[in-house]
Amino acid sequence: MIRKHSFRGVMAGFATSALALAVSAQAFAGTVTSDGADIVIKTKGGLEVATTDKAFSFKINGKLQWDATNFDGLQAADQNRPFDDTFNTFIRRGEFGLEGTAYTDWGWGLRLSYNGGDAGANNDETKTEVDRAFVSYSGFDLATITVGRYGGEYGLENTTSSSWITGIERPFMYDFLNGDEDTKFGAMAKHSGDNYGLMAQAAHYGDKEKDGTANDKGNDENFGYTLRAHWAPYLNGTDVVHLAANYHNSSPDDSRARARTRMGIRSDKDFRLTFGDVRVADKDSEWVLESGAQFGGLRAQAEYFQRNISGENLVGANSDVDLSGYHAQVSYMFGTSRGYKGSDGRWDKPVDMKGTWEVFARYESTTVDSDATAIPANLGLANIVAADTSDEFEASAMVVGVNYFATPAVRVSLNYIDYEVDNINTNNQVGGKNVQDDGKAIVGRLQYVF
Repeated sequence: MIRKHSFRGVMAGFATSALALAVSAQAFAGTVTSDGADIVIKTKGGLEVATTDKAFSFKINGKLQWDATNFDGLQAADQNRPFDDTFNTFIRRGEFGLEGTAYTDWGWGLRLSYNGGDAGANNDETKTEVDRAFVSYSGFDLATITVGRYGGEYGLENTTSSSWITGIERPFMYDFLNGDEDTKFGAMAKHSGDNYGLMAQAAHYGDKEKDGTANDKGNDENFGYTLRAHWAPYLNGTDVVHLAANYHNSSPDDSRARARTRMGIRSDKDFRLTFGDVRVADKDSEWVLESGAQFGGLRAQAEYFQRNISGENLVGANSDVDLSGYHAQVSYMFGTSRGYKGSDGRWDKPVDMKGTWEVFARYESTTVDSDATAIPANLGLANIVAADTSDEFEASAMVVGVNYFATPAVRVSLNYIDYEVDNINTNNQVGGKNVQDDGKAIVGRLQYVF
């Protein structure tokens, strides 16, 4: 049985606690005493209480993202009027988090997250969950150890917070990857310096589908293994050259492995195209290369990946899927630049966020080479099928956009997406209309972070 949680009830509890702390801080401002080091209370960018020696800290933070999407074409195939203009609005993310430090070397975090626009109209699972619950220890000279449920570090754009990624959505190449997923439970060791980092992780990402069906899960959890190494050979303030490599092995153990994508377009029904479906996978590994550079307000980056899945279909025939793809992106920020975290190998918030504008353009492409036995009977909806099961699928998109950082808390973004998928049979019909293999989308977002 799937247990649903009350988002309103849980959030009310968190909000009450936060309000009580804030009122207490306000009521006793100027008269706070401590049996240890002096206490500093900060309210800029969330509520933070910390001792001056940084041995103990407590911070409340959160995020709200409201999206509006107008799209058509292939990604609108499952709408009431297939392939026609479709307009959806939803809360893309709602997050409320607590994090802190204890006894100098111990860190912890807890976050409640509402992830909207991705559960589908008929999905009974709750969208609200505790997606961060971890403890870390930094007392070792060699590495910091993190255990629990936490966000993964994998790929340049994926390691960057969703608050500060360039586009409204990350490149759709990440739809095809497994290593970018947040952990359900894992252990990570990370060694880093001012301009480099090495990370190794073993983590469980979800329930095993023993024979490839969603209702027959095995007794054991599957643990995947991830490695990442990043280096900034040049780092001078915000001017940087970034390089990194990632590897992930899903260790599938005869579970199901699929190659599917949203093409960078989220919607109420969460329609996804599936180009490969290995029902009993015995191997599933991937790697990602990263590059990026920023000088002044001009920034460029590119990432390339390969993924290989091998196994069988449900009747024992060989069933393999090979994927490869990339994205290339250039952006310009007027009057300032992006921050860069050298120890984490990721982009950060703009240095100045008081009426700051940023424009960008991104091209992305992924090729999926599936055995005929791995191509599903429909690619996500009845009558949407491959034109030639012996040919490859190629998905591509051009994304242009503008970001406006009104304040450190408020960001407004607008993206235009033009996408296409090769090897779709456009002679079939859905709802009396010919299947389309391309489309467009306009996506807007209002973001508030604290």
